Amino acid sequence: MSRQHITYFDFLRGIAILMVIGIHTYVAGDFFSVGGTIRIILRQLLNCAVPVFLALSAFFLGRKRLDTRNFIISFWKKQIPKVYIPCIIWSVPLFALMVMGGKNVVNELVRMLICGYSIYYFIALIIQYYLLLPLLQKYPRSFLDSSVIISAVSIIIITYLTSIKGLQLPLIIYAGPFVTWFVFYMLGVYYSMYDREYSLKSVLWLILIGFVLECLETYFLNTNYGGGVGIKLSSFIFSYGIILFVLSPKTQALYKDNKFTSFIAYVGKISFGLYLTHCYVITVVKNIFPISSWFISFCVVSILTILLVMLSRKILPQYINKYLGF
Repeated sequence: MSRQHITYFDFLRGIAILMVIGIHTYVAGDFFSVGGTIRIILRQLLNCAVPVFLALSAFFLGRKRLDTRNFIISFWKKQIPKVYIPCIIWSVPLFALMVMGGKNVVNELVRMLICGYSIYYFIALIIQYYLLLPLLQKYPRSFLDSSVIISAVSIIIITYLTSIKGLQLPLIIYAGPFVTWFVFYMLGVYYSMYDREYSLKSVLWLILIGFVLECLETYFLNTNYGGGVGIKLSSFIFSYGIILFVLSPKTQALYKDNKFTSFIAYVGKISFGLYLTHCYVITVVKNIFPISSWFISFCVVSILTILLVMLSRKILPQYINKYLGF
């Protein structure tokens, strides 16, 4: 069964992709100045972006009929190429740059094929969930419970290796495996199949506690080891609360169509194209218009990326835009 299109969820995707751009244009802060402290605290609010995307994807796919081999194969044949082909196309320039820079061709080819370039780890991640979805649908309650433990253990190990031990691991290694974000995808699957009638008061407390823990954990990691602003156990607690909040029918009922929300909803509709291209735009902006302000950099990159996708959708044939992810 497919879920009816609801503008509110486009709005959520729009907010989430803008948060992703905010993460990637982030100007590093510190706890030794007022401005640096404010930047770090604001940065913590953005850590829920990827979890929200995963939960929304699962929420809309969770009810798909995948109880027979034919339905499963049909689902995989439709969903996987839709994300994988655009990812490969947008990875080709990165592959070429690496090879021209003297990197091993075979290694770089493998890296490209497994979506190993930078933020494209997300494509490898979502494909894993597509492959697992038929199984996840069968035992949503059991998998939701186990996913909490699996993701918690995964992120604790990742934080130890990257933030405390200082290992420079590629994103595909620590953010690409499905176990890292498992709990958020399972939240989407679970609430696509069961009622979303839970206490918003408890959810708001969870968000507040998670955010306070985020700030405290970031302070500890940043002052003792440097960095520490990204994903960690506390940010997963915060993200869990945010997902419950945005999926609540009570929150959804607050959504109103106006010029601003409609624009953000449009951004949500083209969010995949924005995701695929915004890092290229960031590179161009950094090299041509060096900007030290996080806010200005975010605005410039967001506007240029939105215009790029909009222009492509208007000028290029539909079949080309399809392969570009637009």
